[in-house]
Amino acid sequence: MKRPRTCIPCEKIENDAYDWYARHNAKLEEVKTKRADLVFIGDSITHFWNCEEGITYGADVWEEFYGSRCVLNLGFGFDRTQNMLWRLEHGEMANQSPKVIVVNAGTNHFSYTPNYDGDTPEIAFEGVKKLIETLREMVPEAQIILMALFPRLQEDKQQCINALNQMLKEYVDKVRKTDSAIEFLDITGKFRYPDGSFNADLYADRSCHPNSAGYRIWANALEPLIAPLL
Repeated sequence: MKRPRTCIPCEKIENDAYDWYARHNAKLEEVKTKRADLVFIGDSITHFWNCEEGITYGADVWEEFYGSRCVLNLGFGFDRTQNMLWRLEHGEMANQSPKVIVVNAGTNHFSYTPNYDGDTPEIAFEGVKKLIETLREMVPEAQIILMALFPRLQEDKQQCINALNQMLKEYVDKVRKTDSAIEFLDITGKFRYPDGSFNADLYADRSCHPNSAGYRIWANALEPLIAPLL
């Protein structure tokens, strides 16, 4: 059976507001000396939390929660799982044995561009699953926190996100029978109003990327899980 493209490591697909290769090379230098206790891996939602290329939506929250901790941010804007897999294969986790890894991956599989025609939730799931399996092989003892994808404004994308989140939850429920060091964290309800509608006031672009208030929700939800381990 042919492997889905989401599972096949590849270099950058999209251009974003930063130099993908320069960021990768910077991370290779960073891990030569840093021994992170906490690693975040994902796309722009993770990348733009702190301010490493002069782009940020939540640097104040990052500094408050993680400024005094040894943290490695492996978020790259517009990445999909195949790009994250490539980066892991090419040294971004070298010398690392973190206590906790936070994964927020998958939403860009539902972003359609001239370079990428999108994936079904099932194909996106295979990529996230492969990413988790790769991280577990690299860092067998780490606690992995897999995030449910945050809500997005566009209804077509939200339907795909809902389907993928359900698959991820079922996957983690199954894996936890033999690996208790993995957890699925779903805070999607906190990004909606009580009636279930999308709360655009928690997004910098009112669509996809959290603002400072949104990142604070994420950090507050993570803290009880990571603080005892750090």
